[in-house]
Amino acid sequence: MRQGRSPLPAKPPARAGLIAVPNVTIVVDVLNGFCKRGNLASPRCDAAIPKIREVIEERRQAGDHLIFLADTHDPNDREFEVFPVHCVRGTIESEVVPELQPLLHDATLIRKRRYSGFFETDLDERLRAAQPEQVTVVGVCTDICVLHTVADLRNRDYRVIVPAAAVETFDGPGHPGDEVQHWALAHIRGVLGARVV
Repeated sequence: MRQGRSPLPAKPPARAGLIAVPNVTIVVDVLNGFCKRGNLASPRCDAAIPKIREVIEERRQAGDHLIFLADTHDPNDREFEVFPVHCVRGTIESEVVPELQPLLHDATLIRKRRYSGFFETDLDERLRAAQPEQVTVVGVCTDICVLHTVADLRNRDYRVIVPAAAVETFDGPGHPGDEVQHWALAHIRGVLGARVV
């Protein structure tokens, strides 16, 4: 055990109706609104979809349970004071991209309204029930929802793997994609203690 790190807590017993699984893969916000169309759609994120799907397929073959997180906002969400309107509930923007739709049939879909997949969702309860040995995280955007979800996973002492080629961010004014991607992966590795591969 690395100095300064607390040991992983004892796993709680699985609740009735919720089944423990070896590992979990969390797919963060691979949505039309970030990849295909809308105020925050990014060609970089769209171009990452094939690699994201490849990693998801590999992890699924290995027995991982898939959890899709989907940014979903009400029309008057306070987040729109920071970002342009995006991924409004009931619109095409809040839906998983077509390339990944076939993988939803045996996955869990969790809608969220903030950066972390844990904020006001049942993700924590589901992970406690699943008792995974490790959690793989893929998706967009590396420096926003991926990073905040990884931080909350690490704060709960989960072992986390982030495949660098299966997370992506966007280019924009004051947000140079390559630099931000490099910083975010370094932070995820060096500060949060996740394994970046």
